[in-house]
Amino acid sequence: MAMRAEAFHVQPLSLTPSPLRSTEQNLQLPEATESLSRRKIIGQLSSLVMFPILTGATPALAKSEEAYVRTPSPNDKFKFSYTVTPPPSFAPGNKPLKTHLDEINFSIPDVRGYTLGVTVDPVRIASIKDFGTPEQVAAKVVTAEVNRDGVFEVTLAKDPVEDSAGCYDIEYISDGKRGRKRFATRIYIQNGFLYVLTVQSKEAEFDEAREKEVQACIKSFRPL
Repeated sequence: MAMRAEAFHVQPLSLTPSPLRSTEQNLQLPEATESLSRRKIIGQLSSLVMFPILTGATPALAKSEEAYVRTPSPNDKFKFSYTVTPPPSFAPGNKPLKTHLDEINFSIPDVRGYTLGVTVDPVRIASIKDFGTPEQVAAKVVTAEVNRDGVFEVTLAKDPVEDSAGCYDIEYISDGKRGRKRFATRIYIQNGFLYVLTVQSKEAEFDEAREKEVQACIKSFRPL
């Protein structure tokens, strides 16, 4: 669906690359040891549209319906934790270049264009509502995506919503030089940390079965 001008303060269906600074230039990410102010959170939210592209080495395959749990070690300065159940056959792997306090990718070996990424960063606000409504946050995420090199158009696949768990769910389609892609995200702010899950799929392969497993994955994601 096209973004509504009255809700997002952007022109409907005219989200094409503008002469604004590139997304990379806008993402002035702080060091992981620094908390983010409300002004800087947009950089972290914007980066979620770029996160699940690169994948490092992949360890043994995750079993179907096996939950991944991230907990801090005793020596970790930052104490955060979360759980997520990736789609079947997804295996974890780290990004070559770390740009967040914590980040991990999941993908299926030898399958391109279908990935899951989770990032965690410290923040100074208590709730995602302090940053904006679901529509306002979605507008910022989509605007950051459309200003990436090679992106022609970005449209919302569904209305952004606030889940009963207190998180925002945003789903959109990005059309560009590298093809048409579906992004589904879930965003939490809890106990001083920003948690972002992003699932990416080729739009042509986003059938009913894939949508079902993506939604199951998204709903399994939560801070602990």
